Amino acid sequence: MAHNIIGALICALAGFIVALVNYLLSKRILETRPEKFAFSAVARQVIQIGYLVTVFFIGSRLTVNLTFLLVGAVLGMTVPMIFFTKKLLSFNESAQMKPKAGEEENDGGKI
Repeated sequence: MAHNIIGALICALAGFIVALVNYLLSKRILETRPEKFAFSAVARQVIQIGYLVTVFFIGSRLTVNLTFLLVGAVLGMTVPMIFFTKKLLSFNESAQMKPKAGEEENDGGKI
């Protein structure tokens, strides 16, 4: 039983790394080309599904219960995304408040 829990914790840690990579990818796209942000959803899904498929195939060759590994992987990816999503939202809001290059702030003082 202990090896099942250890396997789940390892998969959760790796899932956290996957969530971090997805966050960094999304932030990079928001910084450079925010109009292409919809693409990041597809890229994130491909990364997540690839990780789950990898866990499945590696776990099926081990003597560990596959359910523990998959639950650990899913929890490792989803729980940190609550925090990362909040960070992305605050980053996006602050980026929208800044004037873009070449634009001046219109304070309404001059006509």
